Amino acid sequence: MSEKFKVGIIGYGDFTKVMVEYLSPYAEIIVSSREYKSGNAGHGAKFARLDRVLASPIIIPSIPSQFFEEFFSSNSDLINPNALVIDVCSVKVKPLATLEKLLPKTCSIIGTHPMFGPASIKKNGGIDGLRCVVSTVRASEDAVKKLETFVTESLKLKLLRRTAEEHDKEMAYVQGLSHYIARLMDIMNIPESELSTLAYDELLAMKKIQAKDTWDLFESIMHDNPYAIEINKKFKHAQNKLDSKIKLLKNK
Repeated sequence: MSEKFKVGIIGYGDFTKVMVEYLSPYAEIIVSSREYKSGNAGHGAKFARLDRVLASPIIIPSIPSQFFEEFFSSNSDLINPNALVIDVCSVKVKPLATLEKLLPKTCSIIGTHPMFGPASIKKNGGIDGLRCVVSTVRASEDAVKKLETFVTESLKLKLLRRTAEEHDKEMAYVQGLSHYIARLMDIMNIPESELSTLAYDELLAMKKIQAKDTWDLFESIMHDNPYAIEINKKFKHAQNKLDSKIKLLKNK
């Protein structure tokens, strides 16, 4: 087997644990965490000080996008100037613009959105065939090709190429709308039912999965996607339009 990549991951949330599991056969991984300063991070990965993680040749920030500005502003002097920085946020325009602004100009930057988490991995029986978006920002053709080859051939993911803008426009519907509805279903506490239909089962699944994602993730999906607010307005306009139609029918 070829020499392993050396990867530093910032943050130790649920998706970092996914990355540690599936990247460990190919990479030596160190992880920075506010809670753990040393020890085993799982699957052979180790916790390490932030300065060591940011000195890695490959850096993956695994923190919500709304924290990028503060984090990279505060730690700019620790970042390896020759690192490849791979973003894994659920939104792309804002965090990638932040990385372009705050990282050393010599750093390479590639945006990705692995479109899966623990629940979808469990349902799929692994990550084979799941999707990953790649958005090139500032990197050589060789670096992009190596990453895309690794995504498709080693991880067996389906690669989708999008610009940051294209990604966020689509995800304003795919995530912005679905996560918002899931939170509504959770607030309503919609119940299980023996009379459930397939459509109702989908609502229950949204409540159980998407509504249980962290509030930080939900905030980044709703606040840091520049197209999400407009889609949310369209949703509420459609709701008002439908309510008005129901009222008209009732008055006939």
